Amino acid sequence: MSIIKGFHHLTAGVRHAQEDVDFYVKLLGQTLVKKTVLLDGEDPIYHLYYGNANGEPGTLVTSFPFRQRGVMARPGSGQVRFINYSVPSNSLEFWRERFTAKGIAFAAEMTKRFGERRQRFQHPCGIEFDLVETDLDTRQPCVANDIPTRYAIRGVHSITLSLREVEESVRFMSDAIGFRLAAQSGPYFRFETHTGGPGMVVEFLHEPDRLQGSTVYGEGTIHHVAFAVDNMDDQMALKEKLMALGYIDTSESVNRNYFRSMYFKMPGGVMFEAATTDIGFAIDEAPDHLGEEFQLPPWLVNRKDELLARLEPITV
Repeated sequence: MSIIKGFHHLTAGVRHAQEDVDFYVKLLGQTLVKKTVLLDGEDPIYHLYYGNANGEPGTLVTSFPFRQRGVMARPGSGQVRFINYSVPSNSLEFWRERFTAKGIAFAAEMTKRFGERRQRFQHPCGIEFDLVETDLDTRQPCVANDIPTRYAIRGVHSITLSLREVEESVRFMSDAIGFRLAAQSGPYFRFETHTGGPGMVVEFLHEPDRLQGSTVYGEGTIHHVAFAVDNMDDQMALKEKLMALGYIDTSESVNRNYFRSMYFKMPGGVMFEAATTDIGFAIDEAPDHLGEEFQLPPWLVNRKDELLARLEPITV
């Protein structure tokens, strides 16, 4: 059994905070389950978490809005290129109409890969997403008044990594983190972990001529993908396994308040994270009131008024 159970969250650098809230909440129907700050550095940057109403790992995408600081990141290989969301079969026509009505950029043609229909669309900051049709995702849907359950997003289906070289990364996926190669279609490779299916799929897109992207926190790129592990003991077991295989550039376990994180890079350059599921978002808000108030970890609570005053206001 793999230590990794599937996705925990993805984290992207975006443009404006309100624009980001409008995209995930008002367009996609997700819940803003936590409003807090980036815990690295001195300047306050929002850390916004979106997912289903329970904040379930594997439904979560999080954002750092960087326009206020003016830091740009460079898209390229060695990054997560696409975030892919699960929707039920026969949903894409609904979403195409919705994107048109909301002024969201989307691809003119739908595609099909690994037997699943897909629709490409864009975040206002340029980050790309696919909606992937599947009837295998049983997670709580992200519904809204104008998004019926039969069309609603269920969570992160998969991610697509842009890689200049794939051979060593293929070995890494199986030998280091317990994914199995399930299929290949042209330049695309599909890996699955645990039970497979939505929330447990990683794709490679082999792009040998794409220039390397940046790894800095900044606007316009997906900075890292976090995989779910049960606890810190499993984190350290994974760290020991990576070290034994020669992947020695791994972090210690870092306190992120709602989980603990351990970071490492796969051979293709993409930043991975192992995030624990044993803490959760209910430590500072009741489960039925997630995301209602701006929250800070105990070591920053005395700076709440100062930090809020330096951040752009947002409304849901």
